[in-house]
Formats: sequence, C-alpha cells, structure tokens
Amino acid sequence: MPLYSYEAADRAGKKVSASIESESESVLRSELRKDGLVPLKIKIVERREGFSVSRITRKDLLVFTQELANLLESGLPIDRAIFVLSEYSGKPSLRDILTEVYIDVQRGQSLSQAMSKHKIFPRVYVNMVKAGEMGGILEAVIRRLAIFLETSVAFREELTSALIYPILLTAVGGIVVAVLMIYVIPTFAGIFADTGQALPTPTLILMGISNWFVSYWWAVLAAIGIGVFLVNSYSKTTEGKYFLDGLKLKVPIIRAIHMKLVIARFARTLGTLLHSGVPILDALRVSREVVGNVVVAEKLGALEEGVGSGRGVYAPLRDSGIFPPIVAQMIAVGEEAGRLEETFLTVADRFEAESTATIKRAASLLEPAMILLMGLIVGFIVIAMLLAVFSINEIPL
Repeated sequence: MPLYSYEAADRAGKKVSASIESESESVLRSELRKDGLVPLKIKIVERREGFSVSRITRKDLLVFTQELANLLESGLPIDRAIFVLSEYSGKPSLRDILTEVYIDVQRGQSLSQAMSKHKIFPRVYVNMVKAGEMGGILEAVIRRLAIFLETSVAFREELTSALIYPILLTAVGGIVVAVLMIYVIPTFAGIFADTGQALPTPTLILMGISNWFVSYWWAVLAAIGIGVFLVNSYSKTTEGKYFLDGLKLKVPIIRAIHMKLVIARFARTLGTLLHSGVPILDALRVSREVVGNVVVAEKLGALEEGVGSGRGVYAPLRDSGIFPPIVAQMIAVGEEAGRLEETFLTVADRFEAESTATIKRAASLLEPAMILLMGLIVGFIVIAMLLAVFSINEIPL
C-alpha cells in the first residue's frame, strides 16, 4: 500500500501530523474522520527501492544526529522529532529511511530497533541509542553521538586534506606525461623522420617509449582496471582480508600509520560506548568490529575473553601485545582511577593527533619526491628532443 503523510485537526482544534499506509487518499480521509480528525493536508510519500543516486554519507548522518539532538533537547518527543527531520531532509534517500523509522516508532518499536533495520546507522550508533533508551538518557546519548561523529568526520577530513596535494600532483603529472608521449612526441617523430638523419640515442629511446604508449595505451588502462577489480574482489574474500590486513601490519611505514589509526578508532569507539552506558563486553564486541583490520580484531578477542573472565582490561591488553606498551600503561592508570572511558577517549585524542602528524610528514616528503620525479621525466623528454633538434641543425652544444 502507498504511504501518505497528513496534517489534521483534532476535536480540540490542535494540529497533528503523521505518516500512515492506506489504500488510497479517499480511504485515508474516511479513516481520519472516523477517528475524529479533520484532514487538512494529505500527500503521498514516494518510496525508492534499490539503488539510490543520492548516497548518504557520514556527514549526512552527523547533520541528522545534531539536528535530532537539538530537537530532543528542545522538548520534542522522539517520534515527532523524527517526523520533522524526515519532512525537511535534503536528500530523498535519507528522507525515505527516516520516514520508515518514524513509522516503526509509531508502531511501538524502540528507536534502536527501528534504526537497526537500516545500514546507514552503524552498529556503534544503534548500540549507543539502545543504551540511552535503557538508561533513560536518550537525549544525552544522542548529543554524545553527535560529538563522536563530529570528531570522526573532522579527523577524516584532516587526513584527506593532507593527502589531496600529493594525489593531485601525481594525477596532473601523469596526465602531462601521457599527453606528451601520445600526442606531442609522435608529431616531432614524424618531423625527424622526414629529415632522414640519424638521431641521438636518448631521442630514439624516447620515441620507442612513445610508440609503445601510442600502440598499447589501451592495454595499460585495461591492465590497471583489471588489477583494481581483482584486488577489490580479493579483498572482499576472507582469505584476501587476512592477507591484505596482515600486509598492512608488516610494511614498516604503512604499519606505523595504520596501527595509529586502528588504535585511535578502537579507543574512540570504546570510550564513547562506555561513556554512554553500554556494558563493557558489548562495547568491546562492537569496537572490535570497527577497527578496520580483521587480524587486529581477531587478536582483540583475547581482550574480550580476559574482561569476561574478570581479569579487567589492563592485564589482557598487556598480554595480547597488540598495542604499544604506552597504551596499556595509560589504560592501567585509568582503570585504577575508575575513569576507563575518559582514558580511552584520551588515548584516541593522542593517537589521532599522532596519525595526522605522521601522515602530514609523509605527505610533506612525498610532495618534493613527486616533483623531483616529474622533473626528471619531463627533463629527459626535453633534453632528448633538444638533442634531436641540435643534431638536425648541426648546432654545436
């Protein structure tokens, strides 16, 4: 049945609004009148199945959470707050999902149950909402969720901004070299061929590379595309995930950056969940799932078992040897002081700052390296062409 949203006036003259499924608009009007409501406005809500053009990003989720926290703190009931956000959401795909969440809440489901049906709400999100509902502190938990997402989004944007220039430099340099090889050099090669004179060795090498590019550029693109497809497909298998995640922990420079990101993500999630009242075993289980490395997540199983057996957090974390000793020492201090959630958030702040600084240093070294590499390539092309021009015109160097 189609879904309709309506506004109506009750017997006291108060305006009410909701969404409901009905066979048709006329049937809905009859049902509303039977319930003592006077229909004021009825419109059909479009439902979209399958692929949605407007992809919902983490930033969209952040904006929704911030607005939901503001509405709840202003005294609006949860169902009414969800309805308002579903009506005024900028993305149709998000609007559809919020409408379905609103309908489920009106049918008696909890907010966490309604959200758990949709992939846009991560498990950590649903678990925090559930803890807020159980503890009667949903407004405070939603606000903490907004802060958690805001920190995560800001951290990702900072890392992205640090990598934009090296990536852009590599892309532009590659395009320039490709244009020279495929279009410019073949033009000069035709001119040199018409002279019938012998060309210097660097020019012959350059023209050979250019001819190969002209003849097989499609093979290069196909090889890159196939390679990306194969790696992507392999990474989705269990064996591929273990191999690639294990590789991240073995390559020296990548390991240093990747482990800082893993620690920051794990500590941020665990600290936020504990601060929101989620039981520690549930918090550990969820935090393991978001570390982004199946090898580390598997090793963290020992931490979960140790906590479940009553050993606390510090001892099993130290024995696992997954994280650096400084992390275990910080957790030991926090555990003794009874401030475990604050300690995990402090660990997250520290390693987020360290990972950002490490990536920025790597990017600052990568930039001159890429400039030097592109300079050498373009310099070789220029010198090879000039040598050919000078030899043809018999101009002494």
